[in-house]
Amino acid sequence: MDKFYEQLLGTTISNTYKLLNILMYVLIIIGALLFVLATLTFNFKVFALVLLVFAGAYLVMILRDKQYSEYEYIFTNGNLQIDVIYNQKRRKTLLDLDVKEFESFGKEGDIKIPQGAQIDAYIPWDYKEDRYVFLYNGGKRAAFISPNEEMLKLINLYFRGKRV
Repeated sequence: MDKFYEQLLGTTISNTYKLLNILMYVLIIIGALLFVLATLTFNFKVFALVLLVFAGAYLVMILRDKQYSEYEYIFTNGNLQIDVIYNQKRRKTLLDLDVKEFESFGKEGDIKIPQGAQIDAYIPWDYKEDRYVFLYNGGKRAAFISPNEEMLKLINLYFRGKRV
C-alpha cells in the first residue's frame, strides 16, 4: 500500500509584504502617468523613465511575493518533496529527496550541524511549531523542517540513518 501524505505550512502577511504591495501600486500609477505624459509630449527621455519605473514595479512585485511564502511537504513512499508557494500563485520545488538519504534526523537542538554546512530553512517566518533538522549530502547540507505527527511517523518509518 502506498504511503502518501501532504502537509501545508501556512503563514500570515507581514508588514513588509504590505509595504512592498503599496510601493508596487504607487510605482505602477506613477509609471502610467509618466506614460501618458510621454505619449503626449513624444519625449524619449520620459519613455526611458517609464521603462525604469515599470522595471522597478516588477522588481518590487518579485520581492513582495517572496515575503509571502508557504511551504508544502509531500511524502510519497519514502520520498520527501518540499515545495515553496509564493503569494499563493507560483510553486517551486526546493527539495526532492529519499528519506533513506538522510544521515541524521531529529529535533533542532539534538542534531549537531557540521561547520561550513549549507543550511536551508523550509519553514515560514512565523511558524511556531517544533523544528526538526536533517543532514544530507555527506553532511554538507542541513535542512530545517516542521513536520506534524503524521509526517514524523512516515519519515521515521523509512528513515535508516542516525536517530536522535
